[in-house]
Amino acid sequence: MAGGHPEQEVTAGVRACWEPHALALLAFEQGERDASILVVDDLGDTDEIPARWFFRGEEEFPSLERRALDLCVGGVLDLGAGAGCHSLALQERGHPVCAVEILPELVDLLHRREVADARTGSVFAPPAGQWDTVLMLMNGWGLPETLSGLERFFAVVDRLVAPGGQIIADSTDMRRLATSWRSEGGIQLALREDGRYVGEIQFQLEFAGRRGDPFSQLYVDPDTLSGIAGRAGWNVEIVGQGENGAFLSVLRRSGGQVESGVPSDAP
Repeated sequence: MAGGHPEQEVTAGVRACWEPHALALLAFEQGERDASILVVDDLGDTDEIPARWFFRGEEEFPSLERRALDLCVGGVLDLGAGAGCHSLALQERGHPVCAVEILPELVDLLHRREVADARTGSVFAPPAGQWDTVLMLMNGWGLPETLSGLERFFAVVDRLVAPGGQIIADSTDMRRLATSWRSEGGIQLALREDGRYVGEIQFQLEFAGRRGDPFSQLYVDPDTLSGIAGRAGWNVEIVGQGENGAFLSVLRRSGGQVESGVPSDAP
């Protein structure tokens, strides 16, 4: 997980949002095996995510994540790497991997877990270079935070993806919660009661009684993703579908092709 903020903001606003996440992962690393992150959203839901979820081995990955790893080619940029579970699995498969997290203490954690190349950054302040695959998992499309952030991401992502390369990311279609619709730029947007896009959700994280500041995460539906990506010259293919609207997408520049096949996590 990493937020879509410039690096110069890390010590202030970004840290205020994401520090509970980092503290929980570090606590687990130090032996607190029941460490968990309390997640509160503005839909009225509260959940707990065990910190161990970020330390899983490949045998514990759900099928959409395994599918994502199978589709990776060449050098991989793992944006929002967390504790590095996907980066480590890809290294085991022989891929050169650059793992990116927004807080330096998480980058230190990645190094201790023997991720060969781990750097501080975000979707809008990534490390310099180009990769054959840009990978974003565990609601990877959440990293741009909003629809406007997603448009901004597509304005800069060309510098990250090598010629012939691809973007692999997952999300969840939240349109079942829509109360109204609006046509915008040729896209039918599903809206919440307050007029926001239905997949723009505010979260707060808490660990050991320390609650962070609110931040946005984007849950984009496939049609909206295709519309925004298409305007920027990217083709979207949905290569996996799971429970409760979860899906895996692979993007290539217009004219590229994606391996076919749509496995499902659904029972």
